Amino acid sequence: MNVPEVNSLTPLIAAGCYTLLLITPFFRRSRQEKQTQWLFAFIVLSIIWEFLKYFEPGIAYPNLSLKALLVGTALIGVTTAVYVDWPHQQRWLLLGGSAILATILVDIFSPNQTLSLPQTNLPPITYGTLMSYLTWFGLSGFILAKTWRNYRGTSFPWHANRLLYWFMALLLTFAGEALIFTDLLVLDILGQGIRLMGVVGLAYAVSSYRIFDVRTRSQRALAFVIISSISVLPLIGAILVVQAIVGNLTLAIALLTAVVVTLGFFLYQPFRNFVERATYHYLLGESVNPSKVVRDYSQAISRTLDVQQLSLLIVGTLSELLETNRGALMLVTKLNDGDYQIEPVPAMGRISREKAILSHDSLLINTLAEQRQPLLQYEIDFNPDYSGITEAERTWLKEQAMEAYVPVSAGAELAGLIAIGPKNSAVPYQPGELELVQILADQTVVALQNARLYSELGDQNEKIRHLNVDLVEQNERLEIMDEVKSDFITIASHELRTPLTQVKGYADILSAMNEENALTREQTREIVGHINRATLQLESLITAMLDASQLDVDGLQLTFVKTRLDTVLRLAMEPLIQAMRERRISLRLDGIEELPPIQADFKRLVQSFTNIIGNAVKYTPDHGNITVEGQIVPSRDKEDEYVEIVVTDTGIGIDRQFQELIFEKFFRIGDPQLHSTGSTKFKGAGPGLGLPIAKGVIEAHGGRIWVDSEGEDEERLPGSRFHIILPVQPPGAELADNLEAASRAAYLIG
Repeated sequence: MNVPEVNSLTPLIAAGCYTLLLITPFFRRSRQEKQTQWLFAFIVLSIIWEFLKYFEPGIAYPNLSLKALLVGTALIGVTTAVYVDWPHQQRWLLLGGSAILATILVDIFSPNQTLSLPQTNLPPITYGTLMSYLTWFGLSGFILAKTWRNYRGTSFPWHANRLLYWFMALLLTFAGEALIFTDLLVLDILGQGIRLMGVVGLAYAVSSYRIFDVRTRSQRALAFVIISSISVLPLIGAILVVQAIVGNLTLAIALLTAVVVTLGFFLYQPFRNFVERATYHYLLGESVNPSKVVRDYSQAISRTLDVQQLSLLIVGTLSELLETNRGALMLVTKLNDGDYQIEPVPAMGRISREKAILSHDSLLINTLAEQRQPLLQYEIDFNPDYSGITEAERTWLKEQAMEAYVPVSAGAELAGLIAIGPKNSAVPYQPGELELVQILADQTVVALQNARLYSELGDQNEKIRHLNVDLVEQNERLEIMDEVKSDFITIASHELRTPLTQVKGYADILSAMNEENALTREQTREIVGHINRATLQLESLITAMLDASQLDVDGLQLTFVKTRLDTVLRLAMEPLIQAMRERRISLRLDGIEELPPIQADFKRLVQSFTNIIGNAVKYTPDHGNITVEGQIVPSRDKEDEYVEIVVTDTGIGIDRQFQELIFEKFFRIGDPQLHSTGSTKFKGAGPGLGLPIAKGVIEAHGGRIWVDSEGEDEERLPGSRFHIILPVQPPGAELADNLEAASRAAYLIG
């Protein structure tokens, strides 16, 4: 077959190569779906172009193959726009489509008009053909120029390398097309090969983000050419000398011999490397450079102080080298009783973190510690020397599903294990590979010890930090409570002295007026009323103190009955209604009537809500608002129901540091020297027992109480929200069949 016949078949051969490229794993591995689709369309169009080029003599429409090539150029432009991430990518489609449409219109309206270049031997060319060539030159030049500009404007080296690789692949593709345009036999074949190389390069770039260093590879290739060229010069000189001495060798034969030898120098080393790589890959597995692996690994682990990161680094390195499909670092700790605890730290694959305990005489642990060599699961299963491994250990090993266990030894003690699973290729581990893994394990000893020590120190520091925080909080709390105890004497004496003074004063008045026989019935009634109010106030204070003391001794004794919360809240508000009217404080109930009846101690619950709402009244300025909201709250297991009552006021708020302390006995906010007795007036303070009793009653019902507030501010008035959670059926409550107890009159409330 001569050269013209080969050249005529070149389009079909190229189409076959592009078809093979479509079915390669390139596109199946690619995650860049958009740019892959555009490149796929470009390769399909390249196949069509090659077929049109082959059958062009029999096609009536002129320049049809050129039009297919222009469409392919537009597609490679769109692929470049997506790959390089050009802005306004749709404009490229508009530009390319318009240019191609213009060439088609020229072919339609001027199919036979030709242009001849004077004083040249070039054949005449039609306007449509010339327009197609110019359009191709403009589109390809624009793509190359813009890609080069993006490359020059990128500051990150690896980003720039990616663009440089793409530019070179584009350059090969367009250069091959330019050579094909010449219609010269040799250049046509050469152009097809160069274009195919460029398209393969584009496919690789789209399918993989790992692009080799183009500049470094180029420098090495140039160095290879220079070295090979210089190395072949002595042989060429020797051939010429022999030709001169012998004399019967023609100059052409000598030069041909020199060229062949030169090509041999150029091709020998790449060919040998290719054969070597193929042999190692398909017969022995991929070869590695142990010294480089160990050096890189040692540098990497020296910067790792986290056990989990160390496990990921170890198994990740082995996965890259040996293509393992699972792996873990297993920490080995010797317990006080001599047994060993193994804690897996998974890195790849689904591996349980459950710790295992192996006995002190475990054959598995002792063998790994003594031999310091990798142990294969195959050896454990079939070597009679390991028949002493217990069934429990075998079950645990089976659950791990590992192929080999590599010891990480620190002296005579075993610090850990590197467990690696089978290879993805299902090829057994070779002795050289296991030896390399053991070398890496030996390099891991210090890093593992440092990581475990760092982890333990971190845990201890975290515990100490939490203890310090708790200690500081407790000290602050104790200081505050110490002040509260000191202030209690002042507050209690004031709270007790005030009603006693009233009783004594009115008793003295009553005695003096009685001696003078100056008392009338109305005066007696008025004085006795004052004395009764003072004694009731004194009785209320003593009752509160007794209730508070029960919280510490044996808890409150509760009597559970079916209770409606709307009734509880109405009775709780009754003692406060007059004060709220005087101070123009509005109170609104929302959602309370929809709440279901609950099992509760009716009397104690009224007492608690009276204290909570009374606290809201005291710390809400005149003309303020108080809202009591209720809702049903399901439990996490959705078996028990709870009700939530939220008491919201527009008062002065509560400082965050006091939001827990207000539920402590005798605690009150403010200076005790400014204490003033008053149950409902603004900022009137009692002995500090209302909220602690409310908390004790609610918790005795199996509920919770807490407060939310942005802080204390008498000008901004952020307010407070008291949350009360009560179970519908408290633990130990007896069911009641009627609501009688919940409907008792207010005078029955003690």
